[in-house]
Amino acid sequence: MEPMNSEPRVVPAPELPPAEWVNTPAPLTLTGLRGQVVLADFWDCTSIDCLRSLPYKRAWHERYADQGLTLIGIHTPRYGFARARSVLASAAGRLGIRWPIVLDNDGAFYRAFATRHLPAVVLIDPTGRLRYRFAGERGYAQTERALQALLAEIHPTRSFPDPLQPVCPEDASGAVCPPTTAELHADSLGNAEFLLHLPTLLQAPAARVDGRFYLDGQWRASAEGLTLTGENGTVHLPYHAASVYAVFSPTPEPVAWSHDLHPAVEVQLTQDDLPLPLACFAEDVFLAEGHAHVRVDRPRLYALVHNRDVRPRQLRLDVRGSGLTLYAFSFGTRADSMAAIESRLSQSHPHPVPME
Repeated sequence: MEPMNSEPRVVPAPELPPAEWVNTPAPLTLTGLRGQVVLADFWDCTSIDCLRSLPYKRAWHERYADQGLTLIGIHTPRYGFARARSVLASAAGRLGIRWPIVLDNDGAFYRAFATRHLPAVVLIDPTGRLRYRFAGERGYAQTERALQALLAEIHPTRSFPDPLQPVCPEDASGAVCPPTTAELHADSLGNAEFLLHLPTLLQAPAARVDGRFYLDGQWRASAEGLTLTGENGTVHLPYHAASVYAVFSPTPEPVAWSHDLHPAVEVQLTQDDLPLPLACFAEDVFLAEGHAHVRVDRPRLYALVHNRDVRPRQLRLDVRGSGLTLYAFSFGTRADSMAAIESRLSQSHPHPVPME
């Protein structure tokens, strides 16, 4: 966490570089937002860490937008497909994001604001000065109090509601979470074979270790991920966590997915050699033919599994249809779905109207 003091010598915020935007009819500028408190949210639509912070930011937008807050999402993508405006617009609609978002495809905003981690929040005061930053998850109450302090500079006599309470134990300041498997990318492949950009037939070894994933079938390395070139393939994932997420695309070809030219790919999930229990289905999983399935129809983050506790498990993903591209797996300690977290936030923390 990097709070900034409120002395007059605090540095001015850099102007927003030219870029594409969504959720706004015209690009925004910090000069044009003088007199407002600006919350700049640095995020990536494929990062579960960033998505877990969205319920709080949505609540702040609802609480304070009519009191002088302008929330701007600064989307700094990790993967090439997330640089497409259509992909970001689709993600914003699916995630219920109603505030303006700018595409920081070349990292210009990220560098200009000296951001080091995602997610990150920067607060800019009504005179255009940088006043506060927080990198990572948690710190939500602290950030909301800093936001209220800046809004009080616009409305000195106004009373504000208490900051939102944590909606999950893991969100509390100082919370200790059990360790989970670290995020896995294409270079986490555990097969002995070296995967080339040409199709390669792979066979997963019998001995598998946590912190790697393993492939069966014919695959090839693509620009940022691993693509199934055969008609069927399998991913073996030893892990320890409560939740599992994956970044998938039905094809590695940008033209194909941007114009819906490639059919969706179905993935069947089993865990510990048994059908995945209904209680463990994450948001993107449905029941078909007695098994858990995921339909991969566009490049994005998919929620696969929500177990009730953190312990070692073996997840198997059987892929039906060529083209599936695997970019990453990520893990969490939360057993609740994002929908449940959103519901608990809205029920537990109504948005009182501040009094003058």
